[in-house]
Amino acid sequence: MGASMMFQPPLVLDNNNGDTAKNFPISLEIYSSHSDKTDLHRLRYRAFLAAGWIRENDAGMLSDRFDALDTTVAVGAFHKGACIGALRLAFGGAHALPHSMPCEDAFPDEVRALIAQNCQRLVEFSRMAVEPTLSNRSFRTTLYASLVRAGVMLTIASRVDMAVVAVHKKVSPFYQAMCGFEVLGKSASYAEIDEPTEFLGLRAQALEARRKKRSGFFAFSPEEIAAAERALARLSAQGLA
Repeated sequence: MGASMMFQPPLVLDNNNGDTAKNFPISLEIYSSHSDKTDLHRLRYRAFLAAGWIRENDAGMLSDRFDALDTTVAVGAFHKGACIGALRLAFGGAHALPHSMPCEDAFPDEVRALIAQNCQRLVEFSRMAVEPTLSNRSFRTTLYASLVRAGVMLTIASRVDMAVVAVHKKVSPFYQAMCGFEVLGKSASYAEIDEPTEFLGLRAQALEARRKKRSGFFAFSPEEIAAAERALARLSAQGLA
């Protein structure tokens, strides 16, 4: 059981010689912890396996205990009926149960420091995955950006104090340049992935300031924010988020 949104990016990263149909539309499905996320978990597995971050398993899926928490929601991106992108949002902070976010295991000191700095409500972006067989670089970039944008939009709708994410060192510059994330910590690995990782954070106030400076990527319409709020409210009303 989930809630649907249609994503129409305001910023075309590549106009494909005027043929925007190559980029649009990307439909978004928002999932609670009780939703059937088989397609998302299979996509995660394909993407992480192709990247060399995990080993093969018989189930052909990648999931963990955070997927089953009521404080977790997920976003699936679909194009022509196929799941081609996924993102998980794990909510936590001062008023949540301990270890509601994956980053609390790898960066406990940094998370405690954020809460001490009055960041009471946090959300972690995690398990970002994009279909590994997509060969069109411009479409992959648009898809990747659309997932981040959807996560930011849901972050705003949830009224959190700060968004955090643990990403591969090579991906970190994208989050810093595109969204304004700042490096909060570093590690040689993260969860089961033995790769250099950077822990990033973005305060809600900084996001609002960035929104006023950029009219493209962060130009959310009131209708989009309202749709995100309704989607989260539906999941909450069902007792599933």
